[in-house]
Amino acid sequence: MEHVVTKRLIIRRVAETDLLDFLAYHNHPDVLRYLPLEPITEEQAMSFLARQALVKIGDEGGYIMFAIHHVGDAKMIGEVCISLLPKAQSQGEIGWSLHPNYQGRGYATEAAQVLLNYGFAHHKLHRITSNCSPRNTASFRLMERLGMRREGHLKQSKFMKGAWQDEYIYALLLDEWLRLHRGETASE
Repeated sequence: MEHVVTKRLIIRRVAETDLLDFLAYHNHPDVLRYLPLEPITEEQAMSFLARQALVKIGDEGGYIMFAIHHVGDAKMIGEVCISLLPKAQSQGEIGWSLHPNYQGRGYATEAAQVLLNYGFAHHKLHRITSNCSPRNTASFRLMERLGMRREGHLKQSKFMKGAWQDEYIYALLLDEWLRLHRGETASE
């Protein structure tokens, strides 16, 4: 995916120059609270960004992270990612993380819509899923704003940070996305 410009954001490949911005949100306690991640060092972050900058999504699946670049502040404020299953399965999974200073303003929704378009329109996926902790109300409300529907509540399905955690599973099918997309186009 080439970079995509929305009204307020640029969704683009990550670069090594994003290091300080990446560390600022990635290691923030409010971001880490719901993720199965631990804080990382500058060296670990640089290695990760260097690998992600070179990743190519092929027919046999892959994971890629894109920077959410705030146009007004000229900096990376978070990430959206997509993981594609092998082409024969025609499915993907999306996720996001955003610095707390930029949450609650619709930036994650804008960025996630770009990834849904990327998955459905460019990769012709049949189904895209996402998941989160039931305690992460901002995340599951975002999934619902995107038109995704809750398909399950998995009880104690993930061992994370020393305890078993529940998980919500959301999904959107191509035909559902097309109906939503046509509705937006018709109302513009």
